[in-house]
Amino acid sequence: MNWERLITSPPPNTGWTLGATDAIVVHRTKGGELHCAAEELPDGGFEVGPVGLQAMDSEVVVPAFARLKGAAEGAQTAAVIVPTGWLRSFLIEIDRVPRKESELHELVRWRLKKLLPVAPTDLRLSVVPLPETGGKRPLLVMAGVERAMAAIEATFSSIGIEVGLITTRLFAIVPRNAGANRPILVIQHEESFLSLLLLSEGVPRILRTKPLAADGDSRGTVLRETGLTLGFIRDKLGVEGPIEVKLSCEDPDLDAQLRDWLAAQEGLAPAPDGVVPPCGPTTVASRVGPVRIAPAAAVVMGELR
Repeated sequence: MNWERLITSPPPNTGWTLGATDAIVVHRTKGGELHCAAEELPDGGFEVGPVGLQAMDSEVVVPAFARLKGAAEGAQTAAVIVPTGWLRSFLIEIDRVPRKESELHELVRWRLKKLLPVAPTDLRLSVVPLPETGGKRPLLVMAGVERAMAAIEATFSSIGIEVGLITTRLFAIVPRNAGANRPILVIQHEESFLSLLLLSEGVPRILRTKPLAADGDSRGTVLRETGLTLGFIRDKLGVEGPIEVKLSCEDPDLDAQLRDWLAAQEGLAPAPDGVVPPCGPTTVASRVGPVRIAPAAAVVMGELR
């Protein structure tokens, strides 16, 4: 993941969205139309732990992946979008950016020792230095368990597909040039995970992620965390004026609650949705829902930041 060069131009014509129970492929045809397909996955394909995806059982998922490959009209490369909770993302401030990438990664691994219950050497990192703020240089960091990332790549390779990019649903849905004109808050919810990302002048300013309990009042937690984050943005960061809000929520009831709550807050406005062609066949789109299709569609249409 690279904030400035997440993908090259032209964008990949095929994107896969993975989940614990299904996989979705979105393919952009030569005519610019989007074709989508989905397959349910057997239990046991993915092992998720306290730092995200821990392992992947290729034998469990390969049959479904092989069937889905046919929907991509022979594409041999693809972007893979995983649940945001399968990786860990941070904004980390440092005094200066080392000149060598190896030194930068060593510094980040040392900082991650205090943040993640796993040996930093077991992680695959993507580190993007951001513009200086208040004398500090923030870094946008995405970390995943190396053996799990390698297993994703090996599994796709076994069916003849080269993985050109692995990113999360959160970063896949961030619109191109987001926050350039006025601040935008991206609220992304998926099963058991909440992410809040504020961009101002096109640069990430806040990144908060929170695992959610499988049972209990997760909806209340989401509303509470969103309210606390908005308060911090106004009171601590001093962000004044209108803030756009882009919402991506898997739970329809929570989506409705959040939209009602956000509409009642002063100074918030829904971000305009990007124009994305319909993804056919409609039976697939209606079954899996637009929230699940949107990340892969954004990638293959070149909307990925």
